[in-house]
Amino acid sequence: ETETETETETAPDPAPAFAGPTDVRNYIFGHSLVLHSERANVPRFLAGFSAAAGKRYRMAGQYGFMDMHASQLPPQPQWGVPGVGSFWDDGDGRSFRTANPNVVLMTEANFRQYYPPTGVDSDVGGRSSVHHTLRVIDWVVENTREAPRFIIYANWPDMAPYTEADFEGRMPSSAELRRYWDFTRGAFNDWWEAYQDALRRARPRLDIDMVPVGPILGELLTGPLASVPARELYEDNAPHGRPTLYFLASLVTYAGMYGERPPADYRIPRDVAAPVRERYADIVERVWTSLRRYDAPSGVSRVW
Repeated sequence: ETETETETETAPDPAPAFAGPTDVRNYIFGHSLVLHSERANVPRFLAGFSAAAGKRYRMAGQYGFMDMHASQLPPQPQWGVPGVGSFWDDGDGRSFRTANPNVVLMTEANFRQYYPPTGVDSDVGGRSSVHHTLRVIDWVVENTREAPRFIIYANWPDMAPYTEADFEGRMPSSAELRRYWDFTRGAFNDWWEAYQDALRRARPRLDIDMVPVGPILGELLTGPLASVPARELYEDNAPHGRPTLYFLASLVTYAGMYGERPPADYRIPRDVAAPVRERYADIVERVWTSLRRYDAPSGVSRVW
């Protein structure tokens, strides 16, 4: 049951189809594949990239999956990251409308992909991911002075079906990781593209874009970064990541958020794995080239 609701040349780059904001007020309807710990999280690196590029990035956010976010409106900001500015918290006396986020990032659970994005899921009240997401989007639009840009953060799937690793003594093998990332780049990515397309069809006047974080991580970690030790990346089979994994996720997110490459002169923290630090310029170019290959199923890309 369902509910109704070509690779380009690398130079010269076309102008982005939007002007990325220089002062981002980012509200995040997220979970631990966006923010896992004080150091293993995406906002930490987004703020660093933004500062290096001469931009301002501030955030607020909350934990949950889309059905939880939809049932807990108005938003309840819970997040704070050391070194990252906050544009709103529930203790400052202002409303969501007054705080006025201009970029809203949201992500679904990484285990709901067994159902189509418009398919009824009995575990979440007999509704679909698209249904819950539209409830959140509509509330946000009604409670901001100007509709923000919506970014769908396509994460990475549960790793348990692909490995018997315990992540203490035994880590996933290279063959297990390849199967896992092949799935992420294939059927898992197809789900996120269908999710984006359904949301765009339902709300065609809004700015809604999917950023393929997990699929591009798969390209990097089975390609130029295949030699990075699994212990530098994964903490468990969820899989929650270590700082290096969130750093890579942040590169993709930054490029999708601003429509430009992460800054070349960013000073990479030492808790990011050495192979990543050493190949930063090449990785940035690979992320940018990969990102520009992705497009909406409708054939219309408004970002890259």
